[in-house]
Amino acid sequence: MTKRKTISVTYLRDWVNERLTSDHLTPEHKRGLANALDQVLLKTGNYNGFGYIYCDDERPCLPDKVGADAYNPNWTDYHETRRFYY
Repeated sequence: MTKRKTISVTYLRDWVNERLTSDHLTPEHKRGLANALDQVLLKTGNYNGFGYIYCDDERPCLPDKVGADAYNPNWTDYHETRRFYY
């Protein structure tokens, strides 16, 4: 009987974080990695949230607006998938 092999949740989180910063993966691929990591972190009690990795200082909200007016139309799926999990 072969031994069961496992990897640490921290290793998986770090591995996914590295790939989420890559410019070589599509937003769909990154979204899949993020969804899988969300589930692993939640199921194991290790979810501590995430932050966006801002590229070219592009932010999801405009700092001088509030509510629906704060939405930045330049924030795209590409930006949405640039995350860093804590």
